[in-house]
Amino acid sequence: MNIEETYQKIINNLDGTSRGLIRFSSEEVEYLSLALERNDNLKNEGELEKLLCLIDHSATDHQAWEKPLLHLLQQNLTPRILVFVLNCSRKHIIQARFKKGQRLHYDYLQALQKLLFSSSPEVVEWTLRTIEECGNQGVFFLQDFDKIKPPPWKWFNAHNRAVREIITLLERRWRRFEKP
Repeated sequence: MNIEETYQKIINNLDGTSRGLIRFSSEEVEYLSLALERNDNLKNEGELEKLLCLIDHSATDHQAWEKPLLHLLQQNLTPRILVFVLNCSRKHIIQARFKKGQRLHYDYLQALQKLLFSSSPEVVEWTLRTIEECGNQGVFFLQDFDKIKPPPWKWFNAHNRAVREIITLLERRWRRFEKP
């Protein structure tokens, strides 16, 4: 599989009117999974970004990518790459598990909890967007929301403002789960 060629095909489709979705064969899924698991990708941010772009634009979800994505979520990556990994995890971990009627693993919830306390407001925002898709299992994070709410003087930053709005939305949604 030629990663660069497939990546350029997706980018060209996105520039046009297409959504850029690609169906991967089982061999290609396995190849991409192994490419993600290799440690040398963590050093080459450009290559990792291309791999994540391919995975994100898969026409179907593949649970085979769950383990490498979870491993990446637990690494010390740049905020840009973490946002890509979070977006991929929404499709290939959350949606894949929910389609099969399975609960999310505790390791995944712990990785998201760690990212809630990131110093990057963008990572916190995208983590909250991911938590929103966790359904009722997202109640696990309710106790952390008070700790991460940005104070009013930080609301001028668009990401901090979005964090505040998403937390408010989730707290209203899960209010019935709180103990009196």
